[in-house]
Amino acid sequence: MEATVSPLPPICPGSSEKNAHILVGVTGSVAALKLPLLVAELLKIPGLAVRVVTTENAKHFYKAEEIPVTIYDDSDEWQMWKKRTDPVLHIDLRRWADLMLVAPLDANTLAKIANGICDNLLVSYWNIA
Repeated sequence: MEATVSPLPPICPGSSEKNAHILVGVTGSVAALKLPLLVAELLKIPGLAVRVVTTENAKHFYKAEEIPVTIYDDSDEWQMWKKRTDPVLHIDLRRWADLMLVAPLDANTLAKIANGICDNLLVSYWNIA
């Protein structure tokens, strides 16, 4: 008997744009060393746009110049916002992304998400309510 492989469904069937958007969150775990490889593999998927949000501790494990997409961190949140009518980065990222993947997810960030602590750009993305 021959196995049949069904075609993959569209990445984001409800998206009005051609590309689906994935926001990759990276936290301070040694597994963050794999971020360049993860992003490179995601970019091989047709129709997928990728951006990265990093914690400060994650930056110790990879070189930003090895990542061919936009990387955001806490400083970007505050540089964008000067007055009440200015855009807010974590809200704009939430509107942009169809999916968020946090890899690696360290215990510290998992605890923040579980307890509703919102003290950096990565965890401010979540809406637990």
